[in-house]
Amino acid sequence: MKIGIIGGGSIGLLFAGYLAEQHDVTIYTRTEHQANEINKLGVTIEKKNTSKTYKVQAVVASASVIGEEIIFIAVKQYILAEVLSQTSDLEKVQTVCFLQNGMSHINMIDKLKNPSILLGVVEHGALKINESTVIHTGVGRTKLGVFKGKNEAIDSRLTDFPFEFHENWYEIVTSKLIANAVINPLTALYRVKNGELLENRYFHNQMKTLFHEITRVVPSGGEIWELLTTILKNTAENKSSMLRDIEEGRKTEIDAILGYVIDEARKKNEGVVITQFLFDSIKGIERKGG
Repeated sequence: MKIGIIGGGSIGLLFAGYLAEQHDVTIYTRTEHQANEINKLGVTIEKKNTSKTYKVQAVVASASVIGEEIIFIAVKQYILAEVLSQTSDLEKVQTVCFLQNGMSHINMIDKLKNPSILLGVVEHGALKINESTVIHTGVGRTKLGVFKGKNEAIDSRLTDFPFEFHENWYEIVTSKLIANAVINPLTALYRVKNGELLENRYFHNQMKTLFHEITRVVPSGGEIWELLTTILKNTAENKSSMLRDIEEGRKTEIDAILGYVIDEARKKNEGVVITQFLFDSIKGIERKGG
């Protein structure tokens, strides 16, 4: 199968490497330098005490994606609109799968004309260490749901890299949204690894309060709290992506995560004082530059 991956960050590299073991993979990168590095060196995935390099073709993001059977879009939420507008021939690809955090892109992708659109939730932990190398810090799953059309591009035999299919895309996306909305801003504000939210009782109290506030606004299933605590246990030694963004002085995805919750609260005339506090705090730290 011909697979395209837009985005050369940690998740883009992780998907490119694992999928290239059995498929023809092209990664579309923001810079020509990264494309050249990948073409020269391949994509290397390090996991525990192992390291493996995969042959992956790379081109700059302005190249046409025509001919790809499926495109995975693995870029940050806040540049998604720009990426969609600049990707050549995206509308000619049968299946497009979005792997963003948050939910502010739902209205955006609803306007796309592609026959099949999938939404994915990535539970893997990954850390990019250079232009062609990523550390697989936490092994998880990629949950997929059909947003539009039907899934004809991906099945469980696509790769040993596990995919899990769900009937209800909204349920899997909101579950991830709630987990991100609780874990990311708290760890970024407190500057702690994920496990501290369970181990420090004061942080844990705030996590519970924030969770209950968010789930009043965003409908969720009954096992979200259990999912949240499981994620924290499995990634106890990891830094959240938002904390890493803050430490590196990068823009965060707070608008797509807590911004979405705040917008939903306004529609329902619900007060979300802690959510607003965290949103303003992270935006303020962003402006300060970390």
